[in-house]
Amino acid sequence: MVLFNNIRKLRFFLLVLMIAVLLLSCTDFFSNSWASWAARDPDKLVPTVTAGNVDELIAISENNTDLSLAVLKKIGNATKGASGDDLLKLQKAALGAATNAVGLTQAVLSTVKDLGNIDLTDPNETDQVKQIVLDAIGSMKNLDSTSTVLLAILPVPDDLNNPDSAFNEWARGAKADDLAMAAVVLIAGDVKDKNIETIEDIGDYIDGLNSGTSDNAEMALALALATTLNNRVDELSDSLKNVLNGLNLFPVV
Repeated sequence: MVLFNNIRKLRFFLLVLMIAVLLLSCTDFFSNSWASWAARDPDKLVPTVTAGNVDELIAISENNTDLSLAVLKKIGNATKGASGDDLLKLQKAALGAATNAVGLTQAVLSTVKDLGNIDLTDPNETDQVKQIVLDAIGSMKNLDSTSTVLLAILPVPDDLNNPDSAFNEWARGAKADDLAMAAVVLIAGDVKDKNIETIEDIGDYIDGLNSGTSDNAEMALALALATTLNNRVDELSDSLKNVLNGLNLFPVV
């Protein structure tokens, strides 16, 4: 009987050890093919999000767009009962989760590579820029859901030209690149929602962007503008400066 109990304890210990190893390597686990079963229902895989575990969950899911969207949704749930520093942390974390949920990093890198061969100030190359933007948006995932959830999480912009406004005070605590990437997510979601598929249509949309034609556009402009306040432009990567300019968001360069 003692031997039997020891064997049971050993098996239990090995099982716990295997689970621990799995969790420690979960970033690779979620990104490789033998975890495809998990992608069937990512909402059930992601635990309740709190200010304490949100950064870890974003890191774990960053290579999987559907898991990242599930994390973003649960950040949205968590903000409903949060306040103070916890709420601020969750809102800022949502910027990164949204970027991951649409696969924006890969899309931006591809876009920047193409934009690097174009003179963004040359009117004759405008159509080329617009086509690149359309192609990049077409490669993103989960745009509709991600932009909708993100918009509901972020604080409402107030007096944008006042550096001391509540929104700009909030934005100061976020990385400039995160603000810019979230702005791109919202614009991409807007383009997708409006079924914009031609160079002419994307041109009209981009040309009229500064008029704040939708909730997405207004929030994107607020996020882009926040990167220019308090001398934060230099914090932006050159690639994101080019992307923001290509989308006719606030002129940061």
